[in-house]
Amino acid sequence: MTPLFSRRRGALFALLFVLALAGLGASANLSSPAGGGRVIVLGFDGGDHRTARGLMEEGQMPHLTALADAGSFAPLGTTLSAESPVAWCSLNTGQDPSYTGVPGFVGRVLTRGGKRVLKGGMPSPAPAHQGREDRRVADMQTPALVGILSRYEPTVLAGVAGLVTALLFFGAFKVLLRMRATLAAVLAVILGGTGGFGALVAAAYVPAVVPGIVTNPTEVPAFWDAAAEAGVETVVLEAAMSWDRPGSENLRLLAGLGLPDSRGSNGDWFIYTTDDLEMDRPPKGRTGLTAGTVFRVDWQEDLIETQVFGPKDFCEIDRIEGKIAALGLELTDNTLGWKEGERLRSEKTELGERLEELDDERVSLPLVIRKQGEDKVVVTIDGHGQELGEGEWSDWYHLSFELNPLIKVRAVTRVNVMQLDGPLRLFVSVLEADPANPPFWQPISSPPGYSAELASALGSPFETFGWACITMPFKDALIDPVMFMEDIEFTLRWREGLLIDALEAGDWRLLMAVFSTPDRVQHMMYQFYDPEHPLYDAEAAGRRMTFFGEEIELREAIPAIYRQMDRLIGIVREALGPDDTLLICADHGFQSFRHQFHVNNWLAEKGYLVLRDDVTSARRRSLMYVDWSRTRAYALGLGMVYLNLAGREAQGIVAPEDAPALLAEIRRELLATTDSREEFAGQRAVDEATILGEVHHGPFAHREGDLMIGFAPTYRVSWGTTLGDIRLVRTPDGRSVPGDVFQTNTKNWSGGHVSVAPANVAGVFGSNRKLAGAQGRGPHLLDIAPTVLSLLGVEVPAAMQRAPLELR
Repeated sequence: MTPLFSRRRGALFALLFVLALAGLGASANLSSPAGGGRVIVLGFDGGDHRTARGLMEEGQMPHLTALADAGSFAPLGTTLSAESPVAWCSLNTGQDPSYTGVPGFVGRVLTRGGKRVLKGGMPSPAPAHQGREDRRVADMQTPALVGILSRYEPTVLAGVAGLVTALLFFGAFKVLLRMRATLAAVLAVILGGTGGFGALVAAAYVPAVVPGIVTNPTEVPAFWDAAAEAGVETVVLEAAMSWDRPGSENLRLLAGLGLPDSRGSNGDWFIYTTDDLEMDRPPKGRTGLTAGTVFRVDWQEDLIETQVFGPKDFCEIDRIEGKIAALGLELTDNTLGWKEGERLRSEKTELGERLEELDDERVSLPLVIRKQGEDKVVVTIDGHGQELGEGEWSDWYHLSFELNPLIKVRAVTRVNVMQLDGPLRLFVSVLEADPANPPFWQPISSPPGYSAELASALGSPFETFGWACITMPFKDALIDPVMFMEDIEFTLRWREGLLIDALEAGDWRLLMAVFSTPDRVQHMMYQFYDPEHPLYDAEAAGRRMTFFGEEIELREAIPAIYRQMDRLIGIVREALGPDDTLLICADHGFQSFRHQFHVNNWLAEKGYLVLRDDVTSARRRSLMYVDWSRTRAYALGLGMVYLNLAGREAQGIVAPEDAPALLAEIRRELLATTDSREEFAGQRAVDEATILGEVHHGPFAHREGDLMIGFAPTYRVSWGTTLGDIRLVRTPDGRSVPGDVFQTNTKNWSGGHVSVAPANVAGVFGSNRKLAGAQGRGPHLLDIAPTVLSLLGVEVPAAMQRAPLELR
């Protein structure tokens, strides 16, 4: 029997089993909207108060100006640290990072014996806004069939399915076809056996465990949870740090920042090229500096045949792991003969080798590129072809990566023919989880089917990876700024469509919509906006392009995205009723990123960090260079400094009673630090240095650093410091020693906010209602959650750290 025939027969048996269980169903019951005024929260990631105010004064943001004249406009304070997952999580919950459990994109973990510990471990960097976890399918919210197959023993399933199938067919034969009872019974038993066998086959397709699910470390509920629990119909679109959280009957939520792509990764993208300088071919390719892979391919006359690589086959991995475990159990049998034991050990070894291979393999689909005349190609993925010219973006491709007849990973993507004249360069964007068919093991919305409703209403798929917009290939200098801005427009248009659909539906009392495009544009386009940025080039800044139907120069990209923010504010203002409240907020503001500050180099220069005697450039990464027996402080993450604390770090030398004085000393030294380079001599580098234990007192403070640096405008923690690296240079005699603390930022990632002092990156706050009185302080993002609940008449949870803003 061929494998293909066996696979199809298995699928047929599974189908018979589905028919036997056709009576299963589900229903949903939505509450009616509560009475009273509505609340709309419009969030702009990276919406900078200083920039917006300047553009308002120039008349470029008329809707925000009108809102400010009739209501409120003010700087919105942000968190320590001013990182998007940290700030949005605090805005969503009304609690600081020591309570939310989200300290940043990158944090310090302590490990001992390969396991994470709270004390006595060696420090290393790790993602802090995401976790990874293996989860049992039986514990998930799954499609009905998968749920049944995962929750019951295969033999029980086979028996029930066989009985149900036999009864259904007996009834059909006896009543509908009027067969004799004996013949009907015989046929029904035969088909019942087939149904039972189909159940066994189908059960084998469902893995017991899905490995490496991306989890959310957020420890506390958001304001929309409290509102929904109180009966308020709530819609939340693109909310950061909101996936993998408990849902509510009155809550419909589409998650944003933090969600992985369909491969379970953080935004993998691909370039296929015939460039002779590229050597690495599929399936491996050349891994880029971020999440990209470049594949060398070749024309065979007018044709290129290659593959698009999707997720790992976790179903096959689970099956083999199950077999290895079963073999291990058999091998514990003391009565096992020598020959049989050798056979089982050999089989176990072979399966182990196959498991290692599977860990490096990806399920793939065919990608074919065919020349079409002189200036076109037809790009076909999984049988779906589109004709494209140079510089042209495709429409969506719908991909289905089949792990087995029951489990498929559905994805959508777009491609861009970057270059046809000369070596081909084809860009394949992130393989997004298909919102119309999201993976049950990694839901992208709550309830899980809500994303499909949104796609249906929009009439199109949309990006679901939590960091939409192709910043990383631009950071790696593998795409150009025009292509980047085209992608920004694409993202903003479908998000605008979701917002308009929600406004028109009106089936909510609380609506929150978040737009991340201002953040992405400012990260990448400050080099064209800031004449003092080291990458600024007047000619490049003057390059023209079309953005939302408007001819702009690249130097205008940042004002242009703020004008689009303003346009969205105008759309929402038009939809407001007399009793409705609009709150505009941002997680943080922005600054130009001109200068890198190597924190570990500074610590070494000041004597707080000591290098190993045998340090080489090969050991400059991830704290491998540290002599822990003489080091008192080290840095990793985006501005965090940690003490090498006795009783916490495995080789800690700082006594806990000495920690406060040492932190105070480091703070004084940091605040006195000025740029040492000749052209910037005397320029202040650090505006704030906060001892976090003095301001954060929550149960998850241990996830944070001991001190947070707040840089002056245009300065930021270096790229290397983020992962615990140090900048090393070679002396004439061949030794590796610490290099300069300061270094020019020459990456396309030219705007920043992380590790910048919060006062220098205040976000925007606006409302159609006036802030009543001075209130002793300006608004802070911790005010948003209690204010929303107060406006809705919902009791503010005691855990929220601030009182509601007084609006009138």
